[in-house]
Amino acid sequence: MHRTLLLVAGIAGCTVPVHEPDDAPAEYGQRYISIGTDAIGTARAVAAQHGAMFDVIESENGVSVIAFDAEDLEELSEQMHEQHHRCGGFILHESLEEARSALHPPLASEVTIDYTLDQAAAVNAVLPALEANRILGTIGELSAMQNRYYQSPSGAAASTWLRDRWRSFTARTDVTIELFDHGYAQQSVILTIPGSTLANEVVVIGGHLDSIAVGGNTSTAPGADDDASGIATLTEITRVLLAKDFRPARTIKVMAYAAEEVGLRGSQGIVRDFKKREVNVVGVLQLDMTNYQGSDKDIWLMKDFTSAAQNTFLTQLIDTYVGATWGLDACGYACSDHASWYRAGVPASMPFESRMKQSNRSIHTRNDTLERSGNNAAHALKFARLGASFAIELGKGELWNPTASTLTTPSDETPACRWTLLGLLLAASLAGVMLAGRNVLTSRW
Repeated sequence: MHRTLLLVAGIAGCTVPVHEPDDAPAEYGQRYISIGTDAIGTARAVAAQHGAMFDVIESENGVSVIAFDAEDLEELSEQMHEQHHRCGGFILHESLEEARSALHPPLASEVTIDYTLDQAAAVNAVLPALEANRILGTIGELSAMQNRYYQSPSGAAASTWLRDRWRSFTARTDVTIELFDHGYAQQSVILTIPGSTLANEVVVIGGHLDSIAVGGNTSTAPGADDDASGIATLTEITRVLLAKDFRPARTIKVMAYAAEEVGLRGSQGIVRDFKKREVNVVGVLQLDMTNYQGSDKDIWLMKDFTSAAQNTFLTQLIDTYVGATWGLDACGYACSDHASWYRAGVPASMPFESRMKQSNRSIHTRNDTLERSGNNAAHALKFARLGASFAIELGKGELWNPTASTLTTPSDETPACRWTLLGLLLAASLAGVMLAGRNVLTSRW
């Protein structure tokens, strides 16, 4: 009902800021965002184009806090991609106080990790089971949706579809797959494999589920690379870890974040919740775009707004297990969801598919399709190998069924054929039921 009233107010031309219940961001009126100071001109131009509010409140340490009209956030996201090659590129905050906290260096990490490589038997049992064709199929199914925009019915349907896909991987009762409600249509999806001896220490591997293009709810935004590729890579890692019955010492959480493209909103909400509950996250890996090989090296580690120590650990994983080439690059302020964790003092890393300036130029358009990656997922498979190695070597533990066969060919190798029109309509219908009974299907650990 609240969504309907909000829409009517917008159609009627109401300019009074409308605030949603709980902690959900308003979609109208003034909001506070933090953005790299180098992108102030971009934000100012977007505001000027629409005659909207724009006020630089404070700048420090290369970061600026500005007051910005919520209705222009989608356009700002597009321009951050076009002009700065950043996916996201700003953080939407709940309050001015929270926004101002972004001006200061991130919280000092209290995490002390002895990064060791001593799980070779488990890693080497998992890596051969990872399949590029399965990654390809998942990319195809996700990108067959009209869009996965955080406010759209298909964006909501993507969350329930992914939850059900992950749920199909195991009958283990200790593994949970949950939807995290943010107050808008799309929900984040979180799968948890509980730890044993170090269960209170949490390892997160994630990517963002949403896609975006000009037009918002009605846009055609397949988002095959950005970021169906990352979600498909996570999905394949999860499938094989569960097939091999991985029992980690540390708790593993696999996350598909909602609403990354409009201010890292999904990951911000989860980080706030984890901070309130004092969840001890010891490492985060972000997979945002894994399938377009635009540069001479295979994997590029972003060195800004990330953990140097954990990045070094990743280079060791690449050299030892992945057999790929790697380099270092920078992506700028708030370029993806790892930034939410980094600000909270959590060691975070983002391996990327290319140099940032040589990344896929078709993202955020209707042309972000599998064709741009040669209709294969060979490049993404390297990131699946890295992500699985990260989960096992940081999570520790053991495989209870290391010889389990997982090398079964998917029933269809045409990427999108399982996402039929009937299936899409059914998922959208289910999403509508879910939104009408907003909290019924939502649980938080």
